[in-house]
Amino acid sequence: AERQEYVERVADLKARHGSFGTFDAMRKSKLATLKMVLRAQAVRDKLPKPTEGALEDEAHAHPDYVEFVTQATRDRAELIRTEGLIENIDQTVQRANVIARYATAEAHL
Repeated sequence: AERQEYVERVADLKARHGSFGTFDAMRKSKLATLKMVLRAQAVRDKLPKPTEGALEDEAHAHPDYVEFVTQATRDRAELIRTEGLIENIDQTVQRANVIARYATAEAHL
């Protein structure tokens, strides 16, 4: 039951940050959205059209993007910690199985 609780907790994190996860697509979407906002702000403020490089730099430095990456770092750390807990439970179960097999073999001798 404890292991299942950890598996449930780690499922969403693994879907985002694991193999074939969606994090990179979400990151690209976040950057594209921020670039659109920055372009719109430039038009609204009647500023010269920003270059693609300038938009890229501004989007990467934007507080929303920084928070997005910071949260992703926290999520990945939680994923690693929780996977470690699951692995510890798996090893405990495996050890119990080995001891049970050993005890059964001793009884047959």
